[in-house]
Amino acid sequence: MKVTKTIKAAVVHLTKTKEGLLNREYDALQAYLHGSNEVELYSANKQQAKRFYKKIKPDKEYPLSIRKDLLRIEKRDTKIAKYWARVPVKGKKGGVWIAIKPHCDFPDKYEICESKLIRDNGRFFLNITIQKDIEVKYPSEFSKIAVIACDLGETNPITSVELREGRIFNPKFSGADIRKIRAHYNHIRKGIGKKKVKHALRIIKKIGHKEKRKVRDILHKETTKIVNRAKELREEGYEPIIVIGKLKGLRRPHKKYVARCRKNNRKVHSMPSYMITEMLKYKANWEGIPAVQVNEAWSSQKCHVCQEIGRRNKRLFVCLNPMCEIKEYNADLNGAINIGNRFLDHWLRNRALVDMPLSSRVSRISDEENALEKQSTMEEPTELVQW
Repeated sequence: MKVTKTIKAAVVHLTKTKEGLLNREYDALQAYLHGSNEVELYSANKQQAKRFYKKIKPDKEYPLSIRKDLLRIEKRDTKIAKYWARVPVKGKKGGVWIAIKPHCDFPDKYEICESKLIRDNGRFFLNITIQKDIEVKYPSEFSKIAVIACDLGETNPITSVELREGRIFNPKFSGADIRKIRAHYNHIRKGIGKKKVKHALRIIKKIGHKEKRKVRDILHKETTKIVNRAKELREEGYEPIIVIGKLKGLRRPHKKYVARCRKNNRKVHSMPSYMITEMLKYKANWEGIPAVQVNEAWSSQKCHVCQEIGRRNKRLFVCLNPMCEIKEYNADLNGAINIGNRFLDHWLRNRALVDMPLSSRVSRISDEENALEKQSTMEEPTELVQW
């Protein structure tokens, strides 16, 4: 399958001549988009502008879209930079070569796609979209399968747990700082609205962009950790697969005359579940690791041991079955285990996925292991701990 990835690169060590050429091309694009036809703009860049930009806002700058056959990347390992890029501009035959510093190395074999040159506060950045063929290997029925199940929520944006060899390993709760960031910037926006600050809408919009950047940075780091853990499991001889709960029906439109809590409504609607899912998918596929979604209906309301319907007491899941060996359990972790078990139950021999029903298999720890002491490290198998 073909997998795409965007590599963000900063343009470094620009000479005055090269900086002038890039600024002239960038300014010419903005003038052309805002109605001026008498500008010196490279013909291919003009075609790309007609192709991509249909609606133009008067106060916005638009990036320079570079056609894939005109952008060239070379690895030179010079003292100035490791990678160089050739960007087409008007008045310079063959384009201008610029030094770039990407956030990660380029693979050995790849294909360049449509890319963007962005100017931000006087600095240039090149977002290079690359594509390569990767064989995503799904585990067979008789292989040592390791499932990393991920439950997405509001309290803990990502709750992950490993299910392998019939046991539970390495539970982790990631992204809790996102709640603090969202609450902090929401408090600032409320204060601006109450004080009736001049140009309040402009300031609130700027704050929103800063909040998004911080949240995205945390999500990139946490999803990368999950994919790196899957790579480690592959090196240990397992065939890993990342299973993500598929959220559905959370963001419902407001019904007239039906009361709602504005605070909870804001929290639910600001959950970055889609962003987490897409990050996990493309990062896992880029490494040849499959990532799938399963229906998570009732996963947070069922006990992963006895499969009885319980109740949720804030962050705790309370099992109502008097014969069950657990009484209270972390609700998000219980949901993640149910998601992993549901996938394992319906993994067919022909490697196909079916519509996941509500029942799921129990991943139990043996009675002998229950008698052992609780492990202090997260790398060892965990007991059925009461949270």
